[in-house]
Amino acid sequence: MSRPAPALTDVRHTKVCYSKDTYCGHPRQTGIFNYGNGELVVGHSHAPSRYQVQDDVSHSFTTGYASRAQIIFQRSFDHGETWSEEDEVVIWDESLPLEEKRAILYRADEEAVSREQIDLTSPDAAVYFTRAATGPGRGDRRVLECFAFRSADRGRTWETVPTRISPPPGRTMVRRDAHPLVKFPDGTLLAITIVDGSTPTSSVSVYGSDDQGLTWEYLAEVTRDPTGLGNPGYADILLLPSGRLQCYMLHGGHRNVIELSHSDDGGYSWSERRPIVSWGHSPWAGRRTPGASRRGVHYRAPWPLRLRDGRIVVLFGRRKPPFGMGLTVSEDDGETWSGETIIRDDASSSDLSYPVATELDDGRIFTAYYFMEADGNGFGGTRHIAGSFFRL
Repeated sequence: MSRPAPALTDVRHTKVCYSKDTYCGHPRQTGIFNYGNGELVVGHSHAPSRYQVQDDVSHSFTTGYASRAQIIFQRSFDHGETWSEEDEVVIWDESLPLEEKRAILYRADEEAVSREQIDLTSPDAAVYFTRAATGPGRGDRRVLECFAFRSADRGRTWETVPTRISPPPGRTMVRRDAHPLVKFPDGTLLAITIVDGSTPTSSVSVYGSDDQGLTWEYLAEVTRDPTGLGNPGYADILLLPSGRLQCYMLHGGHRNVIELSHSDDGGYSWSERRPIVSWGHSPWAGRRTPGASRRGVHYRAPWPLRLRDGRIVVLFGRRKPPFGMGLTVSEDDGETWSGETIIRDDASSSDLSYPVATELDDGRIFTAYYFMEADGNGFGGTRHIAGSFFRL
């Protein structure tokens, strides 16, 4: 079956946050907010790094860059062209002493503490779900807990009492990336999560809130992989005009593929997942340079975006040579999919991806992701937040 690939025009790449003594990474875990009239907010993890030893580039919450990272929001007032340091906001600091972090986060468990009334359906709202290390775990791993902080003023200020998001009974952990919440007409909210990630019981699950994020309740499981060959993860969710929910996810592990499941009852039951990409239609295979590494994965961290004209574009990272960013498109609400199109394939190695994306006022797409280029720093080069503009 033929899968024509869409053509991109007006492609341009930029740097959103770059410093040779800093590791900037994982914007997907913090988010993007498009407030219109050119105002964008993009978040990422921001930590000092010398690029000399493995811990300088490791993602570990124990000794790696994640253990030293601040979560910052950057703001642009010109559709992503420039990002002023004066407008940056630190919304979480993972480098704080353990007891100080607990003191902030565990306010969520004090029922007598009053909470701010914040409307998360407001066009000025923002929300951030932490992945905070709150204690020692097994071996050299940390216990990571999920809490949500809300903002009523486009991320400039944040509530001081968060909401705890607890795993369902019998499970140990829940985490959530920053794909936009689903906002239903009745004001209720839906969030996609990963429960017990990277374990045999790992599942994609949905949580709901009917009180503007003051509480989040487990609703249903979307899917899991009983074979032991991998784990569904990096899940995102779209609400179509028909009322159908779509859950996009990466099946990681031995079966590396982007998949889709849908629900027609508000998220309580879900279809079997199915691939949206196809073997045998790769634009990447012919661009691999001789002598390049043979290791890596074809897909990482998919991000779906429904455009104003009804098309759905799914962006993803590629962590196998040639390293870069790509996309696929559906023109019929996910029934069929195009071939893959390369956004860029010039990364120096595989530590990249975790995109966020939005459609700009003029119809262009802007995506931010973390990237690496050979610039003299160790371990392949400085990890930075890059951006791409294009028309589709």
